[in-house]
Amino acid sequence: MKRVLLAAALSVAFAGAAQAHDTHASCDVRSDYDLRLHGKAFVFTRDDGPARHVAIGGGRLFVDGKEVALSLEDRARVRRYEDELNRLVPEVQQVVQEATDIAFTALIEVARGFAQDGGHAALARLEAARIRVSADLAARPPLVFNGDVGDRVIEPLLAEFVPVVAGSAVSSTLAVAFSGDQARARDFEKRMDRMGDEIERKVERRAEALEPLVERLCERTRALDRLEQGLAVRVDGEPIDLLRASR
Repeated sequence: MKRVLLAAALSVAFAGAAQAHDTHASCDVRSDYDLRLHGKAFVFTRDDGPARHVAIGGGRLFVDGKEVALSLEDRARVRRYEDELNRLVPEVQQVVQEATDIAFTALIEVARGFAQDGGHAALARLEAARIRVSADLAARPPLVFNGDVGDRVIEPLLAEFVPVVAGSAVSSTLAVAFSGDQARARDFEKRMDRMGDEIERKVERRAEALEPLVERLCERTRALDRLEQGLAVRVDGEPIDLLRASR
């Protein structure tokens, strides 16, 4: 089973890593399926079990290549499900872009704080990566259930840059501590205070603004889950179960 944290919730981990902001706007979505778009249709696929290939489009439901006959009530639910997905996808993309940029802002401010002590290379790498990741997300927008956010954004960012920034911090701190220069130590302490203030100023307000968007995404996934549970149609005696959202 895939356990997929909704994109926006992961902005908390980014900002929290930089000690910038703490929020509880998150939700948990579980799915056995990958999701992709095929034209205007939503296609859910998994490797095993019944209903390995489920497609929804134009108010119609297809399972393993065959259209499923729907009652009037189920057809209305499928149309509502499709409408919710159409609203959800661009919202996810918006939140992922903003959350990623918040993460880069926090990390760049930390790197900038140590740039005077030899951290210029880390700063340059972060600024270049920010441009690269933003362009990639615009060209290939992430979807909801297929691990795009974690695999393409969060894990590479954390793996590549958190050690770099942490290394700059440790080396700068040790260099100042062993220099015996009290004036340099005082200057370093003041820079660290300014860095903390700058991160809070640049990140906290944006993170707070993201919270209602995250909550809207959470409610939309819960609405999708409720619509699924209301479907009377069965496949091999089993209900359609594309996702499960935390309440």
